[in-house]
Amino acid sequence: MEKKYFTSKNRVSDFSNFFKNSSIELLKKLVFVCFALLASSASGQVLKSSDETPQVLEIKSLLAAMKKSEQNSRSVNPESKRLENLLNDVQQTVYFYSGKVESYGDKPNSLFTNTKSLNAIASSNIDIEDIEIVTIKIDSNADVNIPIDLSVLSLFSKLKYVYILSNISSSETSVIKLIKNINPRYTVFYKIDQSE
Repeated sequence: MEKKYFTSKNRVSDFSNFFKNSSIELLKKLVFVCFALLASSASGQVLKSSDETPQVLEIKSLLAAMKKSEQNSRSVNPESKRLENLLNDVQQTVYFYSGKVESYGDKPNSLFTNTKSLNAIASSNIDIEDIEIVTIKIDSNADVNIPIDLSVLSLFSKLKYVYILSNISSSETSVIKLIKNINPRYTVFYKIDQSE
């Protein structure tokens, strides 16, 4: 085996050998480098767009994350308290089922509906001005085949929360897969509760 020492003469010859390659090989290397750069930037864009997809959490996980965030930021007006209030306290409410609107209160801030009625909201006479939370119920096994298209809620200017409540035996994955067109302006969360 011949030992090769690094001398200025060897470096010059190695450098000149690199450029002695045919122009076709040099072009191949250039195309390869460009392709590698394009592929890496394209995969970065795919990751970026998927990172912007809002996350759908189970209610307990969402509240725990909110409380932890508020504790770290020492929030004066905790959003978790407001959400708990909307979920647990009596609210001025609108019920929209099978095309029928029942409203309780002058300025309802809560709307209850189900997957079968959701798409008819746009053509209803619901006062949506003050609605902060929409609860969408999954009441039967047939409802698991109905997509929950949240784009129908786009005109709800004060909407902060969309609560998917499944009253049937279903998996988290099956509930989350039903949800379409999530607007990052509001938080979507769910609960699987077979007690109702």
